Amino acid sequence: ELGLDGYAIGGLAVGEPAEVMYEVIEAVEEHMPQDKIRYLMGVGTPTNILEAVHRGVDLFDCVMPSRNARHGHAFTNEGVRNMLNAKYTLDDQPIDPTCDCPTCKNHTRAYIRHLVKQNEMLGAILLSVHNLHFLLDLMRRAREAVLADAYEEFFEQWMESDAAADY
Repeated sequence: ELGLDGYAIGGLAVGEPAEVMYEVIEAVEEHMPQDKIRYLMGVGTPTNILEAVHRGVDLFDCVMPSRNARHGHAFTNEGVRNMLNAKYTLDDQPIDPTCDCPTCKNHTRAYIRHLVKQNEMLGAILLSVHNLHFLLDLMRRAREAVLADAYEEFFEQWMESDAAADY
């Protein structure tokens, strides 16, 4: 009745199981205007985002990409990569070989691991750039699927991937 530009859903992702969050989104979504933006506050794992899009949410924000980066965690299409793991000590591959972000184009897993292990701020910065790029690319692909009326297929492929279970 207020004619707002969009509507926010908040107070979720604060400890309840993901399935409960999805149930609440479904219960709230049906009462929201269909022609207005739906904003889910503070939700940011790749799988949570795609689940919310599946339920009609349009917009998100979350500290997760940068917070995870500060702890040495990188989002990839194979799941979360913990850059503190010793197996990356001499690994000359990019964080995610399928990624074209500046971090992946210019730095190896070994270098990123070294920075993170030494608590060098540049490690968290480079991982933040990568994680944000990953999520923006994921959302670009989701948006393309929505516009092509192919979101269900995109969503199912993600949910069947190894990455989905990791988030």
